[in-house]
Order: sequence, then C-alpha cells, then structure tokens
Amino acid sequence: MKGYRSIIRDPQPRTARPGADRPGRAALLGGVLASGLAWGAAAWFAQDRTEAAAAAALATVERAAQAGLRLAGRPIEAAAEALSATAPRPEIALAQALAGRAGRDGLQFGAVTDATGRILWSSHPPLVGSSLAGREAFAQHRGGRAALLLSPALLDLPGGPRSLLASQPLTDARGDFAGIAVVAIDPRRLDRALEDAALTPGLRLALLRPDGTPLATGGTAGWGTIWPEPPETPLLRPATADLPPLALATAPVAPELVLLAAYDRRAASAAAAEAGWLGFLAAFLTSVVAIGTPLLRRPGSPPAARTLEEALPAVGYRGIIEAGGTLRLTEIGPAIERLTGWTAEAALRPGWRVRSMDAASLPLGADIEDRLRREPSATAEFRFRRADGAWMWLRETLRATARTTAGIEVAGALEDISAERELALQAATAAKFATLGEMAAGLAHELNQPIAIMSLAAENAAEALEDGEHGVEEALVRLRRIMAQADRAKAIVTQLRAFSRVDVSALEPVDLGAAVQGMMVLAGQALRDAGIQVQLRLPDVLPPVVGQIILVEQVLLNLVLNARDALQERPPERRRLRIEAEAGPRGDAEVVTLRVVDTGPGLSAEVLEKLFEPFYTTKPPGLGTGLGLSISRTIMRGLGGRIVAANAPEGAEMGAEFTLVFRRAQVPSGAPVAEPEVRAAAPAPRWPAAI
Repeated sequence: MKGYRSIIRDPQPRTARPGADRPGRAALLGGVLASGLAWGAAAWFAQDRTEAAAAAALATVERAAQAGLRLAGRPIEAAAEALSATAPRPEIALAQALAGRAGRDGLQFGAVTDATGRILWSSHPPLVGSSLAGREAFAQHRGGRAALLLSPALLDLPGGPRSLLASQPLTDARGDFAGIAVVAIDPRRLDRALEDAALTPGLRLALLRPDGTPLATGGTAGWGTIWPEPPETPLLRPATADLPPLALATAPVAPELVLLAAYDRRAASAAAAEAGWLGFLAAFLTSVVAIGTPLLRRPGSPPAARTLEEALPAVGYRGIIEAGGTLRLTEIGPAIERLTGWTAEAALRPGWRVRSMDAASLPLGADIEDRLRREPSATAEFRFRRADGAWMWLRETLRATARTTAGIEVAGALEDISAERELALQAATAAKFATLGEMAAGLAHELNQPIAIMSLAAENAAEALEDGEHGVEEALVRLRRIMAQADRAKAIVTQLRAFSRVDVSALEPVDLGAAVQGMMVLAGQALRDAGIQVQLRLPDVLPPVVGQIILVEQVLLNLVLNARDALQERPPERRRLRIEAEAGPRGDAEVVTLRVVDTGPGLSAEVLEKLFEPFYTTKPPGLGTGLGLSISRTIMRGLGGRIVAANAPEGAEMGAEFTLVFRRAQVPSGAPVAEPEVRAAAPAPRWPAAI
C-alpha cells in the first residue's frame, strides 16, 4: 500500500539476529562518503570565496584608476592645451589660452622665460623678472627635453604656496633653445578629484612621478606616506613590513606621470576567510551527524525509516483473498503492535484477523471480502479485541490491486476509530437529551394523565369499600383501572430510560413498527398539543431491518419534531403528518423504506443543499441547534442505510418528504425477532382521525 514503505515481509521472528546490534556497514560507509563530500565542498567554497574576493579587489582598483583619470586628468589636459599654442608669440598665445581657464580648470598662472631662465612675461605680474634657471624643469628642457614635464614647485603664488608646474621648451627661428613656457596647476584641485574617485573604504589614489614622488593624493587608506611601485598591469601585492596586502592598478596621465590606485585587501580577505570557516564548520557538523548517527544508534533501536509509519494512525498491510473467500495477510506494518498490541508475526498467522474480530459488531451482510469481488474498494467498521483482551473499534479499508487465478490481491489499512466512535456517541447522546428537554412539558402531561386517573380511581375505590359488601365489586373495578394506568406510566418511564441510554450495543434486527410506536410514546403529546393529525400506514407484516431500536427511534423523533415545527406555520386544518413504510420498493428486496411526509411549506433549493450540514437550521434563534438532521444522517450511515430529503411529488398536498432506507436483516429461519420492552406494555395512542 502506498505510504507504507516499511512492512514485515519475513514471517519468522526478527529477534537475536547475528550482528543486529552493530551499526550497519552501509549506513557507516554512506556517512563517510557524505563527510568527504562535505569537506570537499567546504574547501571548494573557501577557495571560491578567496578568488572572488581577489577578483572583486582588482575590479575595484581598475574602476578607481579610470575614475581618477577622468577627474584628475582634466586640469593636466587644460595645461597641455595652453602650452601647445605658444608659437610664434608665446606670451600672447599663452595669455589667450589662459583667458577664462584660470580657476575653472584649476590653472593658477602662466609664464614665459628667456634662454637664461628669467621670466619675461607672466599672467601674475609680480613674477616678472624672477628666474627659473635653478628649477629642474628648466635644466631638463635646456638639456634637450621637448616633451611636457610636470614638477612640484614652492613659489609665492596666488592661491597658496604649493603649485604643480607644467612646462614645455620654446625655440627661436633657427630652432635653438629660447626658454620655457610654464603653466601652474593648483594641486588642491587634483587632490579633490582623487578624493572623489576614492569613495570605497580602504582605497587610495596618487599621481606619481617616475621616481615615486606623489604630486597629488586622495583616499581613506590607513597606511602612511609610503607608496608602492606602480605596476604595468593590475596585480595583487602581498603584505610587506611597510604596507598591507594591496590590489594595484595604474592609468597613464602624461609622459612620466602615472595615476596609481591602491586598495587595502585586508577587509575583503577577512570576509572571505570568515565565509570559508563557516563552510568548514558546516562540513564538520555534517561529518558528526553522518558518521556519529550510525555509531551512536542504540542496540535494537528501530531504523529511522520506520519512525514515520509508527507515527501514523493507521497500519498498512497486503494480502490475498483466496478462492474460498478467506483473506490471508502476507505483509503488515510493524506499527500493528502499537495499534493493537499484537506483534507483526502474530498478525501474519492464519485466522488472526477473524479470531480477533467481533462479528456481531459488523453490519449484517457486510462481507467486505465479498464486496471486493464486485467493487474496487470496500470499507467496514467493527469491534476488535486487543492482545490484552480489551475491545477497540477499527476501520478497515481494502482496495483490490490485482486479480489473479490464485485470488484477489489487496492492499489495506487498519485505523483505530475508538475515539471517533466515542465522540459520535457523545454527540448523539447530547442530541437525545436536548430532544427530551424540548418535550419535557409533553412528557409531564403523558405521566400526569395516568397518575390523575389512578388518584381518582383510588378515591372511588375507598368510597365503594365504605358501603360494605355492596361496594366490593365496584372497588375491584377501580383497582383494576389503577393497575392498567400504573402499567401505562411504567411503559412511558421505561421508554424514557431506554431512549436516554448511553451505551450502544452491536447492530441487531429491528422491528420498524415497534420503533414507530416507541417514538410515538415520546412525541405523542407534543404532536397533540400542536394540533397535528397523524396517519400511520404500516404493513401488518414488515421484515426486520439492520439497526438498533434506540437509534432508529432517535432518527424518527428528530424528523417528527422538525415536521411539527414546520407545520406551526400552516392553518390548523392543514397540519397533517403521515408515516408509512414498505418492503422492497421498486423490486429491491434487500431494503426497507420508511417515509415521514408533512403538509408544511416544503424545502427550498438552498435549504436542500445545506440541510444535513452541522449547525445549519432555518428555525428562529434559540429554537434549534442545527444538529438533529446531521446526527440523523450519521446514525443512518452507521446502520448501513441512508436518509434522503425531498419535496412531495408536484401536485400533492404534502410538503417535505424524508425517506429512511434500511438494509433488510437476514434473520435465521425460525428465530424470533427481538421485541422492544415497551411494545406490549405501551397503551394504544389516541390519535386524531386521519384525513
């Protein structure tokens, strides 16, 4: 059966097997393999995190170098453009090139010197006459350097004492050295540009000369003023005594000037290492569970695969219905011992199921094996004796899985429904007492009548005896009347006691006529008080049905009282109720039907749809619980029958029609039908004439 993987296939006892207390080799080997896979995965994960952190660091410095080049390169490009337009009159061309650029592109001033280094013209007049002959830039240009040169300078300049000089040589008409043209760049503008490009914590940028001199810096890195040598390509540099582990990338800015981006990798490496350790910790825990579980399993403990089945409320089994109709179990779940107290080995022995089953609790004719020959599945409920001798209720569900020459192969399940039966019994009992409470006034009247008659008869008998011998005969008549009325009161009380009985016996043959008479003892006064005319149409000979006399009376009582409430809306002359029964309607000899039909307003489509739902009622608040019909349907199903609600045929005077369908009881030939206690003693009810 699907859902029950762990089933006993070996009918021999499973105790004291050699090596049963040692951990399974397969489980231990599986644990070792799982542990190895976990450690391999952890090593791969740690390596992957380290490589990912390194790749992220390189990507960070490459982006920072390009951003720094865009932001810091603009002032240098502006200075180079101004110096490229210095021929033929350098001072005029330089003055025009600087017009509007000073301040906007970070340029401070421009100047032109002669061949000796003396400043002949400057956009900052106080510098005219000063000499740049001692500057490194002048010496290199006079020595033949033609390319642009950037060099730091400390001059008395507007905007501060620090400047960055961009210079280029000048030549005369013959091509000889004629001096240099100079444009000063504000280095603070470059510092701010590099700061804007170094937003990531641990990142630092610098404009470096070939000798490593920084012309401008920016960033938040935590190391000092020492800078590493700029690499030709991005790389990861290990830590040294002066510098932490760095990711480096460069971008060329001008001849002999490079922009260096350096990223401190300690934070990223720490995060990758932490992730790697978490992976190794997970691998360690996996190893402990995978290897430790088989080693620490207690001797004799059931495999883990059985835990789920043992927690289920049902036990699965397989079997075969042989040609003779006997069900022989071939496999059964180990949880059968928890459910019934019987071991799996005992359950597989021939005849175990039949010996433990209370056949009297089965509905008559409910042969589940025989039903499987006609239907794909079947269900039955029955009492079952546990191994300790106590009784329980089981629900058995069988499904045919294959039909072979050897018989019908079946899969089934046994479910403990003892608590379910108890709750259903409590609900039915509560409904009984609610009905008795509703009829309390009528029942009091029923008892008051015989008591009043007995009291009056006793008084008359006493008066007759006072007349002497002439009054003895009359006194005897009065005493006989007292005895008859006492029997009538006793019958009513006995019926009440039987109806309120809580314990329910097994199903038995029931006389429907006796059940109707018993119900009328309880409901008769309530119907008379409501002015309802009752017509009984019961055949003289009616076959017994499968049921319980008390439960059948309860169903009838629920229907009759509902009809009484529905008829309150009709005029007095239209308040009629008919109860009729017949055996084998439409040629079906296996059933007996009983109908309760009233002349009420009938049932709407909405009411018919919800009629048997719990707590659904059409009565005003406080006049109904909505449980009567729901419990009635439950009772009829438990008896193997059914209840059907409909409206009377169109054109008839009647309104709602409830049909109870009972299964006919198979009574052995010559066996007497059990009669209810009250049938012989109950007085004939005095009903209004039927119309």
